[in-house]
Amino acid sequence: MNFLMMVVVIIIEALVVYRIRFVYSHKPFLAIICSGATIMAFFLIAKFSSSRYVSAFSFSLATINLTLLIVMLLYMWILNQTLKQQKSLQETDFLMVLGSKCLTPRVTPVLASRLDEAIELFNDFDIKPQIIVTGGSSAAGLPTEAELMKHYLVDNGILPEMIIMETEAKNTIQNLEFSSIKIRNIWHKKSRPRVIIVTSDFHLPRTKFHTKKLGLKVNFAAARTVQKLKWPAMFREFTAILWDHRYSLVTILGMDFVFSLSMCL
Repeated sequence: MNFLMMVVVIIIEALVVYRIRFVYSHKPFLAIICSGATIMAFFLIAKFSSSRYVSAFSFSLATINLTLLIVMLLYMWILNQTLKQQKSLQETDFLMVLGSKCLTPRVTPVLASRLDEAIELFNDFDIKPQIIVTGGSSAAGLPTEAELMKHYLVDNGILPEMIIMETEAKNTIQNLEFSSIKIRNIWHKKSRPRVIIVTSDFHLPRTKFHTKKLGLKVNFAAARTVQKLKWPAMFREFTAILWDHRYSLVTILGMDFVFSLSMCL
C-alpha cells in the first residue's frame, strides 16, 4: 500500500510538471488552482500516511511546489503593481529597447510591440533621443536581434543615424550592462544621461530588479503584449526568475530536503 501511494504521488507530480506550462499559458487561474490542490493533497498524504518515507517524500514535494507557487504569485502581484505605477514620460536622451529571441530573420510580435512603443515615444518627443537596440544573435546563421530591430525601425521611418546597435548581449543583464557601457562611451556632458528602457509589460519586474543592481537611474516604458501571447510569456519569465535566483532556490530546497530526510529517522 505504501509503495502504491508513493507511485501515485510520483504520477501526480509528473503530470503537474508536464502540463503546468500548457495550462498556465491558456488558463492561468486554473493552473494556480490545480497547483494549490496538488500541494494540499501532498500535505494531507504526508500527514495521514502510515509510512515515514511516504510522508517525507510527499511533504518534500508539497513544500517545493508551494515555494514555486509563491514565487509565481509574487511575480504576478509585482507585475500588476508595476504597471499601475507607470508614470508619464518626459524628454530623454536615450531610448533603450531590449531585445527578444528571434528564431527567424524577422522580429517576433513581442519584439515588434517593444519597437512600436519606442517609435511612438520617439515621435512624441520634440527633441529626438537616440535609440539603442540591444541583442545578439538568437541562433547560428541569423542576424543579431539588434540588426533586425534596426531594420524594423528604419522601415518605420527612423533615420539610421539615430540608432545605436549593441550586438553582443545574450540576456537581460547583458542587455543592460552592455548598453550602459555604450551610453557612457558616447556621453560627454557633465550631466547624467536620461534613459528610458523600453521592454514588454511582463518583462518589467525583472528588468527593474537588474537595473537597480547596476545602479542605473532610468525610467521605463511598457509595451503591451497581446493577451494570447502574454500568459505564455509570463510563464517563461517566471522560469527566468527562478534561474536568476537559482542559488537562493537551491538553498531553500536543500533545507527542505534535509528537513524531509529528518522525518524518516
